[in-house]
Amino acid sequence: MRVSIRLSRKSDIRQYTKLLQRTYQDAYTSEKLGLTKDCFSMKVFSTPDTQKYLKSSLIINKKQKTWLAFIGKKLVGSITMTESGKEFELRGFYVSPQHQGKGIGKQLWILAKDFAKRKDIILDIYAHNKRTISMYKKWGFVIDRKKGVFYRHWPEWPEGLKAKCIYMCLNRK
Repeated sequence: MRVSIRLSRKSDIRQYTKLLQRTYQDAYTSEKLGLTKDCFSMKVFSTPDTQKYLKSSLIINKKQKTWLAFIGKKLVGSITMTESGKEFELRGFYVSPQHQGKGIGKQLWILAKDFAKRKDIILDIYAHNKRTISMYKKWGFVIDRKKGVFYRHWPEWPEGLKAKCIYMCLNRK
């Protein structure tokens, strides 16, 4: 399995959308919370607001980079790191479910971490995503209790449906 990694391009939007839609359904669906597969359907990921957000992640400049991992021509992973003042925000870190556990995420993480220039790194994550929270803890992240929690609601979700999110940080000073 040969993995190639490069910076994103605007023309990657179709594959990027498909990757995120598949990984969201795999990682964030929770029947107990009411987060069904329909909450993360391709229809939801194709809405103008979601597409605008996804396209913004593919912009490369001195404050933001997105790396994409491919096997052949198939996009199998992505990571976005954005400078936000004195820290960096880790956004959009996904590896397709069938390619997880094969070192692709680790390769992407090394690139993003190097870009963060030894500054603190923050992220937010759905609180019910225990598997990914555990991975971040192994990599040195801790739950940032000072920032507390917040509840995410996508406009496409049923009214009143909210998902609890937490903040995590990696202190690198």
